[in-house]
Amino acid sequence: MGRPRSDGAKSVPPVRIGKPRPSTSGRAWRVRAYAPTPGAPNGRVSYRNPETGKQTNQVPAAGETLDTLFDNVERALDQRLALAPTKDDDGAIVVRNLTNLGEIYLQSLRDKKRSEAYLANRTSLLARWVYPVIGDVLVEDWSVADSEKVLANARAGERDAQGNVVKAPLGPARAEDLGSTLAGLRQTAHMKRTGGRWLSLDENPLEGVSYGRSAAIQGASRDYVPPSHRPATEKVLAAIAMADEISKWAWMSLCVLIAAFCGLRLSEQLGLRVVDIDLRNREIDVNGVWEVPRNAEMPGYSRERYRRPHTKNRKRRTVPYPGTAHSLLMKRIREALDLAPQTTEADLIESIEKERERRADLAGGDWRDHHVATTEEDWLFPDPSGVPPTKEGFNDEWHIIRDAISWKTYIKYRNMRHHAALWWKANGHSWGLIAEYDGHDVKTLLSYYVLASEDERGKSKDILKGL
Repeated sequence: MGRPRSDGAKSVPPVRIGKPRPSTSGRAWRVRAYAPTPGAPNGRVSYRNPETGKQTNQVPAAGETLDTLFDNVERALDQRLALAPTKDDDGAIVVRNLTNLGEIYLQSLRDKKRSEAYLANRTSLLARWVYPVIGDVLVEDWSVADSEKVLANARAGERDAQGNVVKAPLGPARAEDLGSTLAGLRQTAHMKRTGGRWLSLDENPLEGVSYGRSAAIQGASRDYVPPSHRPATEKVLAAIAMADEISKWAWMSLCVLIAAFCGLRLSEQLGLRVVDIDLRNREIDVNGVWEVPRNAEMPGYSRERYRRPHTKNRKRRTVPYPGTAHSLLMKRIREALDLAPQTTEADLIESIEKERERRADLAGGDWRDHHVATTEEDWLFPDPSGVPPTKEGFNDEWHIIRDAISWKTYIKYRNMRHHAALWWKANGHSWGLIAEYDGHDVKTLLSYYVLASEDERGKSKDILKGL
């Protein structure tokens, strides 16, 4: 007999009842199939949705019988597979399973304007290695064991019963790409959404899972930057000269010079203001970065750019600049402050120091802590809008310069930092001092440039020669 209805109408008895299942309240519940009614002419199956905890009704799809739907729901609940869809951020009906998480992840890559090759790579990894191994489970049931199995299968490859290769094993670089794809799925699941996160922040299906490639050079850490990827000084100087000649931005050559000989990250370069330049001591105060959300160029999103008042690793530092940059900086500061070309160095120093004092008074302490509106700041490297460009806009301009001097495309602009560190070392600076300038600790710095066994191998050879 069916349960009594609150409106007094006669209830429809279930034609099939599943096994008892525990609920959070402690009371058991069961899947029930109900015969056709005027409101549900093909019948319906009622169950508690494991994602929401709410009672859910599902009707048979075209060509599906009520018994088939009932059996599928029971099997899905037993195996913790995705069931009925729920509403997500924009009100769309979304099943919170791994397949739909993958689609949201790929869409986020499109929104970030990733290349077609990058998207094709990630799509292939998901379809070939992730979905077939983990299956269409609910995201909340994605486990560490699932992630480890995906990577283990990919590294081993797949063969049929006759021993023929069905899927070739992935090499270290592709396995790292696969691990990065899983990390992208995890980050997507952790995102705050109107309908709630798909995974809480304390749930990590990649906890303890290692997917980084091992170093290809004996004695090197995985962060080691081989000499072939370090910009040569002659190429750097050629890039500075070419920027001065062909760039649409008058400041581009100075920006490249600061990158190559001061070791600033691109976001730190673009975030520089006049007040950050210490002409008296010939130093740059690095205390913030230029931020542009990745979706800033997409329709319907804010295009606001802003300066974050701390660096990537939250270490403020001062870095000396080379003598060749001094006159260029003074010229750029005059332009930024709209001063006459004949303004003396002493006047520029006085202007900057007074501005630092003013900001310190307003901040009640450190001048770096005083916030100035983006449009009112005196930027060193602005585009025609009056604020610094996006990283994408900067890179487009850099690529023109790079191609004009036949710069190797695999040596990225960010590797200018490596040039600065090794240029300092070649000029007699200690690794400790270079680490202060670079913003890293000494251990991290050495992992980039020094083979761990370099000194020991030399000593070992000397000993062996004497035996």
